[in-house]
Amino acid sequence: MKNRPPEDPALHAFLDDVADVANDDPAEALELLDEASPDWQDHPEIHYFRGDLVWTLEGPEAAGPHFRRALDRDSRFADAHHALAQVHEAMEQRPAMIRHYLEVLRLDAHDDIGAGIGTKEDQRFIAGVAESVLEDLPEEFKQRLGNVPVVLEARPAKYLVQDGFDPRALGLFEGPDHFHQRGIEAAAAPSRIVLYYANLLAMFADEDELREQVEVTILHEIGHYFGLDEDDMQRLGLD
Repeated sequence: MKNRPPEDPALHAFLDDVADVANDDPAEALELLDEASPDWQDHPEIHYFRGDLVWTLEGPEAAGPHFRRALDRDSRFADAHHALAQVHEAMEQRPAMIRHYLEVLRLDAHDDIGAGIGTKEDQRFIAGVAESVLEDLPEEFKQRLGNVPVVLEARPAKYLVQDGFDPRALGLFEGPDHFHQRGIEAAAAPSRIVLYYANLLAMFADEDELREQVEVTILHEIGHYFGLDEDDMQRLGLD
């Protein structure tokens, strides 16, 4: 999640405490939000956090109004756009989902430039981790993978997001299975695994966490190559 930190350090600290409580007791965390300073009650971050907690407790439809209030206060709040897109997805409201996903893509691209995300050094680190994962695969898997390349892109292409793809996805397998699902001949493009380095870097600032997530993402996409479904990969810890 690419949160925009509140400008008020006290509010930031308060929300960190709420997040810690939410890990064990979302209902208690929601009560903490209700006790926030009156000066904070209409802050977009408060509305966003409340929506996140309400989703956990009551489901996406109940959470939607809170994310909308966050956007009413800050239309550039990318996390709220992303959360609202997922609300629309859960409610099978595809056009609205795509509209918010496209706004996330636009805002994230703009914010990443200002944050200096995606330097050549960052990309070399991610590529190096990916190469190590592939090198450590059992020989039978290496042979079956053949020459499937792993490529780095900043974030998903707009045409993918327009087709409903999450702009904050960490990776993607493109190949016969992927294109068959879209009604395109498998021969239209070679198989490849894409890592979205800007999304990885924005979500995992710690180097060890980043390394682990790159490994999991590569293995997850290789799982798609071999035809594993999401349940299979969850069972194998690759979700």
